[in-house]
Amino acid sequence: MKLILYSWQANNEQILSDNLTKMGFEIVWFQKECKHYTRDMELAMEMIPFIHEQGAEAVVSFNYFPIISMICNTCQIPYYAWVYDCPHFTLYAKQISMPCNHIGIFDREMVRQLEEEYGITTVFHAPLSADADYFENIITHVSRKKREKYQCDVSFVGSLYTDEHNYYDMLLTEATERGTIDMLIRQQYFCYEVDYLRQAVEAERINFAVLQKSMEEQGLMLGDDYFARPEDILMAAVLEKKVTVEERKRLLTAIAVSAGEAKRNVSAGRTTNLDFRLYTGSDTKALSDLDAYNYGTVDYHTQMPLVFAGSKINLNISLRSIHSGVPLRVFDIMACGGFVLTNRQPEIEEYFKDGVEMANFGSMEECLDKVRYYLSHEEERQRIAKAGQRKVKEQFSYEAGAARLFGV
Repeated sequence: MKLILYSWQANNEQILSDNLTKMGFEIVWFQKECKHYTRDMELAMEMIPFIHEQGAEAVVSFNYFPIISMICNTCQIPYYAWVYDCPHFTLYAKQISMPCNHIGIFDREMVRQLEEEYGITTVFHAPLSADADYFENIITHVSRKKREKYQCDVSFVGSLYTDEHNYYDMLLTEATERGTIDMLIRQQYFCYEVDYLRQAVEAERINFAVLQKSMEEQGLMLGDDYFARPEDILMAAVLEKKVTVEERKRLLTAIAVSAGEAKRNVSAGRTTNLDFRLYTGSDTKALSDLDAYNYGTVDYHTQMPLVFAGSKINLNISLRSIHSGVPLRVFDIMACGGFVLTNRQPEIEEYFKDGVEMANFGSMEECLDKVRYYLSHEEERQRIAKAGQRKVKEQFSYEAGAARLFGV
């Protein structure tokens, strides 16, 4: 099959292209910024003749672009989209129902919601993949000195969302409403068994009339091209994001404080050091305990693999809008041969065994306990990391992922 890969400069596009080529697909790239997800006629006017000129049989992309559905529908060819973001609001665009769509979503719960609550039939569950050989080649072809630069005890790679659209404070201006929701937010911290926020939504304990009005005033509604319920937008973009922000800040700050205490105790000759590193582009200046450990961003292809391979413990703290799926970060860490310590998540526990291929936690206290445990159990930690890497190679390669995406 001859495929057009629509490129929006996602990190894994070259990896996907290389693996599809190995599988026998012919890949032609088309790169142009999408300026409007549903109404970018400039993109359509360039892509439609390109499809005809190339004789392409389908289009593939990471994440879902409604305008490409329209283009493929016009050209009468399939569109394969592999979604790795959650929330991913274009999944609520009306074009999702077009018959050309084959949309693989990594989060099974998101698939269930679209199918059962919205009646969408063009989506299916497609776990993500990682190319262990690709990362291993990067890791082994750099100098020992460069690899040592990224060696540490504990690391986290990801955003703290401290400087990205603080919709929570923008919307919740009424003290009574904010008091109720603040309580629910705190109740949800590090609780993975019960969804208190969703229960409150379903029981109408949250005044959505007030919040929807605020959302409309702030321009947060998706508009007429979308069919999402306001409460689903509010949950993902505001409430679940707030939980994520607070969980990451609290847990990482606790580790940073432990690292600071260890450093002081080393000076007094009482203990060993704890080398903690946060790799983020988020502004941490207001988080004094954490700011000292902010090493900035890392490049996905050249630096991130060295971080994952060099860290004794790699933390995953999932976005709360991911209700069941395995985030790409988990697969990437394992593919690099790194040890994963992650929050509990249904599909993580379904695919990987705690204490065998990864370690998980159900509370902040349990996470901190497991950090201490695995730092002092070198052989066990290395055995788990190797088992996780084997599992990814055997079951979550790009060949396996593409077979799920294309139904072959």
